[in-house]
Amino acid sequence: MENTIKVQLYIFLTSVYGGLIFGLAFDIYRAIRYYCNPNKIVTILEDLLFWVFLSFIFFYILNKSSWSSLRGYIFIGFIIGGIIYLKLLSKILFPLWLKLFKGFIILIRNVLRIIKFPIVKVRGILALKKNRINRIKRVPREAFNDIKKYKRILSSKK
Repeated sequence: MENTIKVQLYIFLTSVYGGLIFGLAFDIYRAIRYYCNPNKIVTILEDLLFWVFLSFIFFYILNKSSWSSLRGYIFIGFIIGGIIYLKLLSKILFPLWLKLFKGFIILIRNVLRIIKFPIVKVRGILALKKNRINRIKRVPREAFNDIKKYKRILSSKK
């Protein structure tokens, strides 16, 4: 392959683009972690999966842009792209990600509330019927106990 300045500039700009993607992925990850506070073990697993995901992105971009040849300017491009994103774009996009995830959470809650509403109503109706059935089941038992009580009273008066 011909290593001209044009090709190397393309590879460098692609790696800067990759750094921007890394920053975007990190912001999304921060927004997700903002709303769910996992314990230590889950945090470790999430961090591990996040970095495995980013390494797949890194090697995909590396393979598509420079045919998997590692050069120093590729790493510099990824670092510059990440810094550009975190210093400039993150201040704008992170609050938008938070609002987006908050809206998504509200949407999911409302959908679950709509799905749950008929179930709660049916459960309430069934609970009333169950209470009536339980009262009806108690009638023979209470009657039998009353018969025993009155039998003792009547037999003791003889």
